[in-house]
Amino acid sequence: MLNEPKNRVAIDRATLARISLEQVRLWPGCETVVSVGVLAGQPDRFELKVIEYGAAQKKVADRALRAIQREKLRAYLFKPE
Repeated sequence: MLNEPKNRVAIDRATLARISLEQVRLWPGCETVVSVGVLAGQPDRFELKVIEYGAAQKKVADRALRAIQREKLRAYLFKPE
């Protein structure tokens, strides 16, 4: 059904950034990404951004993080500090 409630788990900024960094480093060409930031948006929403790319190509790292962000938006409910 379209209107079913989402079963999402609350997560804080530091944990979300750590998990996202670990997952982006698993993508080919993104092993050297140094840091990922979490930007708070609308209530319960967030955006992930690569802060330091290291030797990774910007286009590849950004694409990987967009895919990870879509996955995390479905799984987690952002809990601001």
